[in-house]
Amino acid sequence: MNRRRLFGIDCALAALALALAAAAPPVRAQLLPLPLPVPVVNLAPVVIAGLDQVITLPGSANLTGVAIDDGQPNPPGVLTTTWSPVSGPGTVSFSNVSALNSTATFSESGAYVLRLTVSDGALAVSDDVAVTVNPAPPLVEDKIDPALRALMQANPLALLPVIVEMQQPLPPFFGAPNVNRALEALDLLRFYGVPVAALSLIDAAAGFANATGIGALSLAPAVASIHHDATVGPRPSAAPPESAPSDQVSGDYPRVVKATNVWQQGTTGRGVTVAILDSGVAADADLVQPGNRILASVNFADQRLTSDPGGHGTHIAGIVAGNGSRSGGEFIGIAPRANVVDVRVLGSTGSGRISSVIRGIEWVLAHRTAYNIRVINLSFGAPAKLPYRVDPMSAAVEIAWRRGLVVVAASGNGGPERDTVETPGIDPYVITVGATDDRGTVNRDDDTLAWFSAWGSADSNAKPDLVAPGRRLVSLRVPGSTLDTLFPDRVVVAQNGATYFRLTGTSMATAVVSGAAALLLQRRPSLTPDQVKALLVGTTQSYGRNSGQALPDPIADGSGLLDAYAAANASLDGGQQGGDLFGVLRRVVSFACTNQGLQPADGFSRALYPVLFGSPLRWKDPLLGGIFWSLLTWDTLVWNSIAWDNFAWDSVAWDSVAWDSVAWDSVAWDSIAWDSIAWDSIAWDAFTLD
Repeated sequence: MNRRRLFGIDCALAALALALAAAAPPVRAQLLPLPLPVPVVNLAPVVIAGLDQVITLPGSANLTGVAIDDGQPNPPGVLTTTWSPVSGPGTVSFSNVSALNSTATFSESGAYVLRLTVSDGALAVSDDVAVTVNPAPPLVEDKIDPALRALMQANPLALLPVIVEMQQPLPPFFGAPNVNRALEALDLLRFYGVPVAALSLIDAAAGFANATGIGALSLAPAVASIHHDATVGPRPSAAPPESAPSDQVSGDYPRVVKATNVWQQGTTGRGVTVAILDSGVAADADLVQPGNRILASVNFADQRLTSDPGGHGTHIAGIVAGNGSRSGGEFIGIAPRANVVDVRVLGSTGSGRISSVIRGIEWVLAHRTAYNIRVINLSFGAPAKLPYRVDPMSAAVEIAWRRGLVVVAASGNGGPERDTVETPGIDPYVITVGATDDRGTVNRDDDTLAWFSAWGSADSNAKPDLVAPGRRLVSLRVPGSTLDTLFPDRVVVAQNGATYFRLTGTSMATAVVSGAAALLLQRRPSLTPDQVKALLVGTTQSYGRNSGQALPDPIADGSGLLDAYAAANASLDGGQQGGDLFGVLRRVVSFACTNQGLQPADGFSRALYPVLFGSPLRWKDPLLGGIFWSLLTWDTLVWNSIAWDNFAWDSVAWDSVAWDSVAWDSVAWDSIAWDSIAWDSIAWDAFTLD
């Protein structure tokens, strides 16, 4: 087919198409009918009660419900939610029964079903969640002290202050094993409670935990014991049997204990430092003039804006080492040229905790050489609810004692009843001090055992070891301090117009003995703590010949009234270095027996395992329990309470053991955490002794 014909056909088709298009009728626009309105349907809310849970008593279930609504009916109704128990063996309490997010607590263990119901005002929908409540884990009760168990039962959900002691570290030892153990204890508290501070002195840590956390801690194999971190502080006493004359004050106590006679021999405590663990020490002229004898100041209590907010610690420091410069020599302490370090462990209210005291002792041990600290003064205590063998504060003071520090502790103000001595005064190693009332006179014949002076311990240890003046002692005043504000009637004015302060208690008597220890250690720096105790306890003087008082028990005042002159001049072998020592020879025999045959605290035994490891093993009974103890080595020995009881502790040469294997004061003290503690209230205004 040629091209011209094809072109013709195409043109014909195009013309036909145009003709057909012109003949078609026109198209008209058409509107579709509107649909009928659809009725509004109120859809039921969607509710999800959450995932099933398994908890352990006394824990609680955290309920997190979800509810979604379409906003109908119109006008919208109020979407309401309600939690309710469906089934279970006990009762259920909700923190907020009308909130999607709530907390449920259960009265007993078992399987529970809880229901979340949601309503939009017209329709209600529910969803259930299952909660399995397991019983509380069985406590390893031997690890938890009874006082703490009682607190757990009284309030299972409360965060309680605790000290977690660890088992001794195992060889081979790397680094500082005691620090490692303390940090492990801190980690456990971080997991089961609230950590506060490591206590590497006794392989422990302090913090808070509730009953569930304490139970979990007791199950940890590395945990040895869990203690209540009890409150410490000066404590009130019963009312006096008779009031003292308003003008009775005791500024003559250095003469009563014959410290003035020691001064005449040129011994004033120069160069010896006493650590004052208390409420702080203010820079009083009697301590800082003509030269500053406050060598250091550290704080392990709450925040302080002044050196001594309470005023108690400065008073104690003045009894120990005040030089009387402000009073023209009228009111002088026992060792007027001794140095002091201020280790604050009592807070603004007069309270501290056992852990703060332990931390303070740890600091003293770490700095004893730098400041020549030879004496620790503890003019406070905590109720002794445990035998000393399982008491953490006893373990701490024993470690200090064995490291060469003389520890002087108050017996407490709980007299006149038996077995009222407080911790750490219950520990048999330390020097525990009771108080006398010297009636404001130098004459000792009218002195009496102070009615508040605590004596006796549940361990049947004869405590106190001796007594010293403790009623209305005049010492340093901190103007504006809590005690100064509470008791303005106790301000004492010296003849030259300077103001001082009077206080009463075994706290004051303790400071008198600490000062006497400083005098002894200046005279004979090589004395060990055991020897210092032997001299102080073995050379006491009689008193009260004309007082008409009968002691409640022969042990109530220990060996008698402190005689600093006799102690400073006595010889440990029974001889004399000078002075009148009538009656001393009768007591010299006991010098060699001081602190002999004692069993140390369990915490001491655990903490010093790395120190003793490798030293000679000597046993009291080589066949105890059918065991051939002489065949044991440190590698085969099980270091437990059986071994501790049979170990010949008196055979240890403490100056030659591996003290370098432990480190103290190497863990930072978390002052922020410590300041957040809600201290138990031992308010200074309860300190009403006079």
